[in-house]
Amino acid sequence: MKSIVILIFNFFLATKLLSQSIPEKREFPQQRSPIFKANLFAPIGFHVYGSAEFRILPKLTVSPQAGLISVFGFKKESSDPSLSNSSTVGFFSAELRRYTNLYHRFKKKKNITNYSGDYFAIKYLATTPPFSKSNQYANFESIRSIQIHYGLQRQINKHFFWGGNIGLAVDDVFLENSGNSPVGNFPLLQFGVNFGYTF
Repeated sequence: MKSIVILIFNFFLATKLLSQSIPEKREFPQQRSPIFKANLFAPIGFHVYGSAEFRILPKLTVSPQAGLISVFGFKKESSDPSLSNSSTVGFFSAELRRYTNLYHRFKKKKNITNYSGDYFAIKYLATTPPFSKSNQYANFESIRSIQIHYGLQRQINKHFFWGGNIGLAVDDVFLENSGNSPVGNFPLLQFGVNFGYTF
């Protein structure tokens, strides 16, 4: 719980310092809302999911996401990865994003369509139990986590986009699955790249 409070405090401190360094009254085109997307995310598990992004303030959005995560793992008592040993779960998340550079990109005549910019985010993630147990060293149990990360996304042509993020997660998965933990204590480093289609 203490780690979660520290992560949340650091998130709001970082966004506050950024907002203080930028004058408040800066005009740039409003983004459409909501934005709906189909997404693929890797390499920490292969995510297939749908998402939406709703504007709260000009630089603040909330993004709910739902879909599937498949994780390929190592066999028990073996160092050889096997594609047949996958664990698939459903997931839901909600992410609060604070964009940091939309005005600067607009001023430099760079594309800011559909929030093509950089952001800090705080995210809640919850998963279902695995749809089928595998012979992996560590199976996904019902995970609940709070994540804080720095991310970016860029629109490609009219409908496609790419993005990525890096940050930390405080997770309770090993409270339920501690006997299978191969990686140690939380918080864990989270990173990945996603591609998708904007409707």
